Amino acid sequence: MRKLLALSFGVALTLLPHLALAHGNREALRSRGPETVAAEGDWLFWDFHPSIIIGILTLTILYTLGITVWRRRFQLSDTVPKGRVVLFYFTMVLLWFTIDGPLHHLSDELLFSAHMVQHLVLQLIWSPLLLISMPPWLLEPLFKVELLRKAAVKLARPHVAFILINAMLVFWHIPRIYNLALEIHELHILQHLIFMSTAVLFWWPVLGSARVPGLARPTYGVLLLYLLISTLPMKALGLSISVREEVIYTFYAQAPRVWGLSPLGDQRTGGLLMWVPAGIFLWIGAAYVFNRWIRTGTPRRGRTGIPEIDQRLDEAEARRAQTPSAAPQELG
Repeated sequence: MRKLLALSFGVALTLLPHLALAHGNREALRSRGPETVAAEGDWLFWDFHPSIIIGILTLTILYTLGITVWRRRFQLSDTVPKGRVVLFYFTMVLLWFTIDGPLHHLSDELLFSAHMVQHLVLQLIWSPLLLISMPPWLLEPLFKVELLRKAAVKLARPHVAFILINAMLVFWHIPRIYNLALEIHELHILQHLIFMSTAVLFWWPVLGSARVPGLARPTYGVLLLYLLISTLPMKALGLSISVREEVIYTFYAQAPRVWGLSPLGDQRTGGLLMWVPAGIFLWIGAAYVFNRWIRTGTPRRGRTGIPEIDQRLDEAEARRAQTPSAAPQELG
């Protein structure tokens, strides 16, 4: 374990000098203008942003400590679910491929449509897979911290999560804000962090709350409605972008062209990606919820469907039934 930690920090320190390479070719690309064609060498490479590498290594180290050292020290579990562990490390690799390397350069410098692919992967693929990869016993101690528990209860309610993710989606796609985020790298990092965090909150009622004992979970009917309604804001935003007759994300209008896409064609392609394919992942989530509903059935009235909570409710009812009611006092 010590060797793994030392290797991880060593790699992080080795990559720090590459900070100067971040977006090093942006000005050269934009100086060539939109009338030129971008070559593969303009985007088909990796430059290893230190903030990304350090962030991914930090998450990986914490997870590895959780399923090894901390699991044994705090007797969290006797078994480690190998499938979830493999899935977690896959999500870290997916995150790296999504926000660094060729897709990163296409998104940040050349194509609006590639940027939409990047955002959709973070919100609709990476976030739910991250939650699935977390063993329940690894999450449970976190929610013994009162502040985290209160935050989870309030922020991850379906209506709150729905408002947060869609408000951020609309806000960051306001043309002036969107173009500004591409010009200011720190603002762009903030944009991605907000997309990732609100996406985790969005998927939590579906994939997280049911697996942490004691946390309330929405009913299956509410979750189905939640997922199906959630397809509408992204479709509406994608449609509004696709039908525009002018380029509103002007940052990309100054970049060399890729794959023969004009600035307007690129913008419409990005809007179509939000309008059509994005909803597929929410429908997959709805199918998962419906399958769980079929398999477990509808909880009887007054119950939550969470075994731990329902058991406490049953025990409370049994105690009330065994306690004789006080005899009514006669009026003198």
